[in-house]
Amino acid sequence: MNEENKTPQPVEWVEPTPAKPRKKIRHMIWAVVLLALAMMLAGQLLGDLGTNALASALHITDGATLFLFMYLSFWGIHLVVLLYTLLCERPIFRSFTLRGPNGGSGNTWKLFGLGLLVGFVMNAICILAAYLHGDLDFSVGRFNLPYLLAALGCVCVQSGAEELLCRGYMFGALRERYNVWVAGIVNSLLFGALHLANPGVTVLSVVNIVLFGLALSVAMAKLDSLWFCVAVHTAWNYSQSIFFGLPNSGIVSQGSFLHLEAATDSALYSTAFGVEGTITTTLVLLVLSLTVLLRARRKASR
Repeated sequence: MNEENKTPQPVEWVEPTPAKPRKKIRHMIWAVVLLALAMMLAGQLLGDLGTNALASALHITDGATLFLFMYLSFWGIHLVVLLYTLLCERPIFRSFTLRGPNGGSGNTWKLFGLGLLVGFVMNAICILAAYLHGDLDFSVGRFNLPYLLAALGCVCVQSGAEELLCRGYMFGALRERYNVWVAGIVNSLLFGALHLANPGVTVLSVVNIVLFGLALSVAMAKLDSLWFCVAVHTAWNYSQSIFFGLPNSGIVSQGSFLHLEAATDSALYSTAFGVEGTITTTLVLLVLSLTVLLRARRKASR
């Protein structure tokens, strides 16, 4: 047959194989941990210098206000983490915002308010159990609304810094390279390690702090809401330290609504570390994790 009479055959289109996303070295576990520690140390140094200078300029000497300034000093960690993620981890930075295009779809005021309620109820259950067991005796102090409101803001700065570093930056960076469980476990272990030097620390208290990190990592994965995590953490610390006047991870409150008059060591209360060193805290954290998982499953089925 003549070449001119041949019918041209259609060329079969082959879909190109999409290139796999490049896994960056800075998302490896050791790199994320080192970067997190570096940001924490730099932020804490910056925060301490700024807050101490402010306290000195205002001639603040009373223990209750200086106690709030200790919480406020965590502003430096906020600044360092936000600057780093803005410059080097833009998708993670967007996940901190109200409705970032690459995350943060659960960052709503509704979930923030729910987180405040959840954190307060969880802590109140633990304290009520110890009180009914006869381990705690309280007296009511003077109601100082301006101090209580200022304390809420300062505690939110401290709790928000830890969440921004662990459930925000670390969780987000590790998920770029690993699965959600690796991201959750690694950031929670570092979160627990950061409390090893706290006064009165025990094995159970460290286990509970790691579980706290895991519970909030589950919430971060299922609700996609850093704001919820910040709110739970804030309400937990605020309620036990500023409202009930109990030790917060071993650090004794210098200003609170209720005053602790007497306390007894038991399975439901640790005089050295507070309710965070008890089995009650273990149980409420497990309940929180299961509740978030079940809620996510029901939402997915709908």
